[in-house]
Amino acid sequence: MGRVKVGNLKAGMVLASDLKAPNGRFILAKGAVLIDKHTKMMKVWGVAEADIEGTDDAEVQERIRVDEEAARKGGEIASLLLLPGDGEHGCLTELRRICALRFTERLAAGTPGSFPELDELNAIRSGERGWKPDPVIPHEGISPEYLLRQDVRLVSFPDIYFKIREVLNSPVSSATHIAQVVSKDPSLTVRLLRLVNSSFYGFPNPITSIPRAIAIIGTNELTSLALAVSTISVFKHVPPQMVDMKSFWKHSIACGIFSRLLAFSRRHPSEERFFLAGLLHDLGRIIMLTRLPQVMTSLMEHARSRRVPLVESERTFLGYDHATLGNRLLEHWNIPEPIRDLVRRHHIPSESGPADSASEPSTRDAALVHLGDVVANALRIGTSGSFFVPAPENAAWDLLELTPPALDSIVRQGERQIREIMNVFLVF
Repeated sequence: MGRVKVGNLKAGMVLASDLKAPNGRFILAKGAVLIDKHTKMMKVWGVAEADIEGTDDAEVQERIRVDEEAARKGGEIASLLLLPGDGEHGCLTELRRICALRFTERLAAGTPGSFPELDELNAIRSGERGWKPDPVIPHEGISPEYLLRQDVRLVSFPDIYFKIREVLNSPVSSATHIAQVVSKDPSLTVRLLRLVNSSFYGFPNPITSIPRAIAIIGTNELTSLALAVSTISVFKHVPPQMVDMKSFWKHSIACGIFSRLLAFSRRHPSEERFFLAGLLHDLGRIIMLTRLPQVMTSLMEHARSRRVPLVESERTFLGYDHATLGNRLLEHWNIPEPIRDLVRRHHIPSESGPADSASEPSTRDAALVHLGDVVANALRIGTSGSFFVPAPENAAWDLLELTPPALDSIVRQGERQIREIMNVFLVF
């Protein structure tokens, strides 16, 4: 118990004794939980301070000081991690603000999570850490095809996805046939029921049967789910000392969720493929990290010391990036072109798309995954190895006609879904 000045009172604090005005008038009883109007009432009656349970003014002042310091650091970290763009777009400014708030909350709570210390960022910016030498590529010819040939497990893909596509494409198939195929894969069955009963869909009553679940989510969503589950199973063999797969999939799922929500905000008719593209967008990075660990360590150090995106270092020293490699892997798996195109262009949506697609719609689709990836990286939700976050193309914001308030809403929705969807897809 201690005395706290009216100006430092916060909603939720509890009175440790009866509160009275200077003239003796009774105002509030001991045990009352303060709300905002109570502090206004105290000021009207000339009350200067109150007895509060479990704290005193010195503790409150220290908390305020800590929070102010956290806010200062959070803002600076957000500014340094999210690299400047070609002119500050209003949505980029909003993203910096959102990141600053999230980092401040983590710092104040003592749980900074995955973002670096401010001192480290300032040392990198000032050059105190020194530049890392250019990476030494062990030999020429490290092509995407070469890397894919190194692991036969990569080019063989679980057949449940293709079985589902086959039965869906059959003119004589029925809902029963589809349910029978799904039920033969226990992992897919469990995740299908988890997904359909999650806040991702928000149905009021539990769904317990496979046919009912398929009827609700639709065949397109089912195909996407089968591909997602199959993809995750392919990379179960990756040693944890090489890649933190939980963090990797958390980033990928976050990118998928933000991409899907962005597509939904645009009333896109096939939003489910944007979640899938987000989930798959960094597969090439896994291959690089597992097949070229020393090279990738050098590339990450190089990118960090020079304050450039890791994707730029990949292109400079390998001649291609993880998006290109991921596209090649998906080609080996016979994944449809629209998904592959989103993966290939998720860093540069303005690159030319498929020859048979209209330019603007194709670029707009790629921009959805592009922005989903930037948001996930900026908020430090998991990681696939990137340190500094490149500013998105200004044209991407403009194509989606996204406003700062809409971006804030999308981030809030996405954060609520990420933890639950992690539990749907991953068991660690």
